Amino acid sequence: MRPVWVKFKKIYYFYLLRRKDLPVSIRNHLQACLRLDLRQPIRKADFVVFDTETTGLHAKKGDRIVSISAVRLKQGRIELSDTFHELVNPNRDIPSKTVVIHGILPRMVDGKPILEEILPRFIEYIGSSILVAHHAWLDMNFLNREMVRLYRISIQNPVLDTAILDQAFRSMKSSSSGGTVKVNSSLAALAERYHVHIEGHHSSFGDALTTAQIFQQMLRQAQKQGIFSLKDLLRRAYQPVSFNPEEVSSM
Repeated sequence: MRPVWVKFKKIYYFYLLRRKDLPVSIRNHLQACLRLDLRQPIRKADFVVFDTETTGLHAKKGDRIVSISAVRLKQGRIELSDTFHELVNPNRDIPSKTVVIHGILPRMVDGKPILEEILPRFIEYIGSSILVAHHAWLDMNFLNREMVRLYRISIQNPVLDTAILDQAFRSMKSSSSGGTVKVNSSLAALAERYHVHIEGHHSSFGDALTTAQIFQQMLRQAQKQGIFSLKDLLRRAYQPVSFNPEEVSSM
């Protein structure tokens, strides 16, 4: 089945690349992802750990992104000299109940670029790197709704979820000992388990950096458990692309 899937994927990418309406950054993104080799060892792979802050939790009901941050992790090292952080003007109000959580006031995004300006830069930044986020489904839901609205395609990078990866590791330990483990998968709980100090909790950059440090420990744990390739790691905690074509018309 794998050769058939690979062939179909290439045909799909070539079909997308024939579209003349794609911006250069999106076209480069597709070409880079087409060349991604999942057989490479995780110790040599590039990861981008990211987080978003939003006006609320319901993208389908009109909530929008107000902040995107990301940290690059290369060959197991966090590259603090190569980060991404942008405040985004959501072109709508920011409810006070969410301001209390992430601390982004309306005046802080007034005059900032809108997502149509930020998203191509973010796509250029991530390239073909493996994306990593905590509870990635929520961030990807917001990002892919915007991608589909603007470009009619979703982000093509594979996505790892640290919450799922943590559960996978713990289930491997519990199965070897014959027991079951209930897991608290909050970012704070993972930070405590992996001995990572949280700074700037509920800010996109603070949470991205915390998640990057947790993931750094997870990569070491993965190799101790015999997981050496990207393909094997993705099998443990792959977060499928969040994309529902039926929702495009409702945006």
